[in-house]
Formats: sequence, structure tokens, C-alpha cells
Amino acid sequence: MRIGRHMPTHSKMVKAAEIAAWLGCEAMQVFVSNPTGWRQTAEDAQGCAAFKAVTEALALSPVVIHAPYLINLASPDETIWEKSIALLTWTMGRGALIGASYVVFHTGSHRGSGVEAGVARIAAGVERVLAESPASVMLLLENDVGAGHTVGHSFEQLAAALRLLPTTLTERVGVCLDTAHLWGAGHDIASAEAARQVLACFEETVRLERLKVIHLNDTAMALGSHRDVHTRLGEGIIGEAGLRAILTDPRLAHVTVLLETPILTDDNEKEDWEHDKTQVAKAFELAKRA
Repeated sequence: MRIGRHMPTHSKMVKAAEIAAWLGCEAMQVFVSNPTGWRQTAEDAQGCAAFKAVTEALALSPVVIHAPYLINLASPDETIWEKSIALLTWTMGRGALIGASYVVFHTGSHRGSGVEAGVARIAAGVERVLAESPASVMLLLENDVGAGHTVGHSFEQLAAALRLLPTTLTERVGVCLDTAHLWGAGHDIASAEAARQVLACFEETVRLERLKVIHLNDTAMALGSHRDVHTRLGEGIIGEAGLRAILTDPRLAHVTVLLETPILTDDNEKEDWEHDKTQVAKAFELAKRA
């Protein structure tokens, strides 16, 4: 199991990698374009090469990209769907340039067309994206909290989308589970027993071998609230027992664990990396690797 965190880059990718290594990270996640916009960043072969070189030198692996939040492959709107396919395809291409192993994306909302229609759109969109993407980067569907018309909060919905894909794409598509999203969707992972039951359900419906990344987050939102609010480890209500059970399950030794917890900042919005180092250490401790 590799442990790291999502790193803000502020357009300084190499510096972000260096800070991640200083924090004790073994892996890292980044955005490669505006997470709340459609615009692709300018081509930067030199910058991509420099980032790839520094992550290799610092043994930060895997590198994971989180795709922009606007992407909605479940959408019935043709314009949004096509824009989502284009941006996700571009993100996969940028992933190959920076040496990323995975691109994680939110599956989106069916906007009232129904879950079955949304799932079918996701599968069709993924097939389109992979047809134009480098095989070196795997695409990961992230679970959702289940607010409104969003798709992917249940394991059955994720499994349904994966089943619709050709078997030739099985090795190119996986799943990312966010612990705060699990909780918000109503999956109780507070105790070791409850967490093991959730993993058993995932194994039965999706299979744990398809789980490649875990976003490790606590939350202050109630179980089943359908609210997506990340909290630092130890400052939410999920608790340690369930998270420890997940991170120490031997079947998940192949999984990369990435913190997406809020980074403490001062009055000038400067990150307190000394404090965040304790969060990374906490993740290692939960995985019994301290």
C-alpha cells in the first residue's frame, strides 16, 4: 500500500512534488487544469518532463490526476457530454506526459433522465475516452455521496457501468473509493466490523481487485447525509477503527491511499505544512506503518 496526498500546485508542479516528499508521501495526486473550469491548460512539454523527472527521482509513485469536477459523463445533455469526453480525454493524455498512472473522475449526474440512462451514458463515455487515450493511464470511477441525481453512490451503480464496458477494457478501468463519500452515501464505516461489511459488499458487487485508489478523508457530516465535506483525520465523526480496518485489510495491499483533507492555512492563506505532516503521519499510523 502506497500512501500520499492531494497536493495543491499553484502552477508549481515540481515544488509540489518536493513538498509531498518532505511530508513523507510515497504517492501524490494533482489537478492538471482548473478543477472548476472547462479550459485545458496550455501545452508544456518541458514542464511535464520536469515534473515526471522529479517524481521519479523522489520515488513518488503512483502519480494520480483528479479530473475537473465539471465533467459529467452521466449527463443526457449532448453538449455537456461531448465537452466532458473531450476534457477527460485531454486529461488522460496529460497524464501520460507527466507519468501518471491513474485519472480519477466523478461520474456525474443523470439530470433527471434516470439511473439506468445515466449509467449507460457513463459507460458509453468511458469507451469513447479510452479509444483516444494512452493505454499507460488507467481511468478510475469515483464513488459519490448520492446527492440529487448523481450516479455512483452505490456499488451496484458502479458495477453496472463497468459491466457495460467491453471486456477488452477491463484492465484500463477501475474504481476510486472516497471514505467521506462512502459515509455520506450511507455506508457505515465507523467500526471495524461495519467497515469489513462494506468491503465485503464491494467485493461481491465490484471486486476489490478493481479498487485502485482510496481517498482518505474524515467528515463532520451525518451518516447518509449526502453531503460532501472533507475533514482532517481525527476532526470528523467517522473515527479511527473503521478507517484502520480498511487500511490494514491485506486484500488492499495493492491500493494507493491519498489524503484529500483540508490543509491548515494561516491568515495569509499560506499552507501549514508542518501541521499537514502530522496528517500524513496519521495515515501511516492507521495503516500500521508508523
